[in-house]
Amino acid sequence: MTTLKSKSIRLIALFAAVSLLAGCEFKFDPSRIWSWGKTETDTEYYQDKSDDLVDTITRDVEEYEINKVVVLDLVDDKGKVPILGQYMSNRVVESMTRNKTFRVAQRGEVEETLNQLDLKPSFKYTSDEIQRLGKALNAQALVMGKLLDIGANIDVHIALVDIASGEVIASASEKLIRTRSSVELLRHY
Repeated sequence: MTTLKSKSIRLIALFAAVSLLAGCEFKFDPSRIWSWGKTETDTEYYQDKSDDLVDTITRDVEEYEINKVVVLDLVDDKGKVPILGQYMSNRVVESMTRNKTFRVAQRGEVEETLNQLDLKPSFKYTSDEIQRLGKALNAQALVMGKLLDIGANIDVHIALVDIASGEVIASASEKLIRTRSSVELLRHY
């Protein structure tokens, strides 16, 4: 009797466990093991992504003799600057200045020059617009970028453009984790 009762309890427990776990999804992510209590997309996360972008676009660009760059706010697929675009451009500037990669034009100076030239941050400048912006800010290169919500994540793409020729010297992309806060920052201007 005890054996039958014990087997029945085990069978019921097994059935209950299988029923509960049948709708569950398990995901193993080693980075979470080492970062207990840390949110997925904190300031350090975005800074690391920006550092990776800057490392990629500044690798092997010595031949262009770039001293000063203009970093524009990143735009979305509508050509507007979302809060996330401002935030990521600030992180790119921070990475460049911390690593002393280039001298970077000050944000206020860039905004004033864009207004004077009747330009807005964009990912689609003509060579003439790039040259006018570079000349006005005494810079040799321009960093511009785009943010795109592709569903599973948010794609960040930046390009380093030679002001003299208008050609893309280097470009880089990073994927941001699509969280509620990142989507909100992407949708607000």
